[in-house]
Amino acid sequence: MPPTVLGLSADSKAKSAATMNTDGKGNRLDTISKRNHAAAREIETLFWRCMCDNPAAAVEYISEDAVIINPLFNNYRSSKPLHKESDPTLVQVLENAEPWSGFRIHGDPGVVEVDLMAVALVYKVSLYRQSKKGGMREVVASASSTWRQTAGADWLLVAHHVGYAEEEDE
Repeated sequence: MPPTVLGLSADSKAKSAATMNTDGKGNRLDTISKRNHAAAREIETLFWRCMCDNPAAAVEYISEDAVIINPLFNNYRSSKPLHKESDPTLVQVLENAEPWSGFRIHGDPGVVEVDLMAVALVYKVSLYRQSKKGGMREVVASASSTWRQTAGADWLLVAHHVGYAEEEDE
């Protein structure tokens, strides 16, 4: 059956573009807000994946004017803000950072829209690294990120803060 106006079909078996646009859990992403929330969770996951595979590659997700505090960069255990003019620079720290073995974001991050094209997330994360004794070491941290969307629809990290968290029963 041919599509009707707006690409919708009268065929009950055919799915419209709107119903196929879901968050992977079956929830429709039919508003800008829902799409922004889903994008925030997805891009945050991609950022941590970079921190596990190749921290220097994370630079492609970071805006030029970003500010980051992350004492978990193994060669830079400081809470001093890192940016393009800090000493060392944010890029230098990422280029020298040792990758983590893995990560796990606890639960569903809290997401808030800062603006139509900006979101912030807060969450708890576990980072894993192979220890010198052969086991897996876990570091539990709280994290906060702010992302803004460019005119080209890319999301860039503009602020990121990570701090050690007290372990709690979940």
